[in-house]
Amino acid sequence: MFGFACAALLSLAAATPQDWINIRSLYRQALSAENALNDFSSKSKSFANADPLAKAYYGTALALRARASISPTTKLSLANQAQEQLNTAAALQPKNLEIRFLRYSFEYGTPSFLNMKKHMLSDKPLALQFAKNPSPIKDIAIAFFNDCDQLSEAEKSALR
Repeated sequence: MFGFACAALLSLAAATPQDWINIRSLYRQALSAENALNDFSSKSKSFANADPLAKAYYGTALALRARASISPTTKLSLANQAQEQLNTAAALQPKNLEIRFLRYSFEYGTPSFLNMKKHMLSDKPLALQFAKNPSPIKDIAIAFFNDCDQLSEAEKSALR
């Protein structure tokens, strides 16, 4: 019983600066290598109950799993879980620019018929602000927006 209580308390522990370096590094790897998804998913999930940003990264891990899945039902299930994690994270910390970028990039990548693009309009200015601020994943945000067809040339130029 004591071991279970300790494990439960550890799962609510806050991520350290080193944990954030690892989570963001694993995110970077998972964007281009499916074999990094398991580590990214488990690392972000381990802090998701205690930290809204970790919850958003876990939602992103689920979204990347959906993208990698072959089965349409698995894709949809994972996308729904990703959406739930990202929306909860954004509700818990609505001014967190990194969370808003992660949710915007998720919604941008979903097919319109899934009706998961509900926050793009409100997230876009915050996600763009995130891409203009110093961040360990700023390069990822800028690369994403340079390929994004939802931005005008003026908006893209403002990121450079």
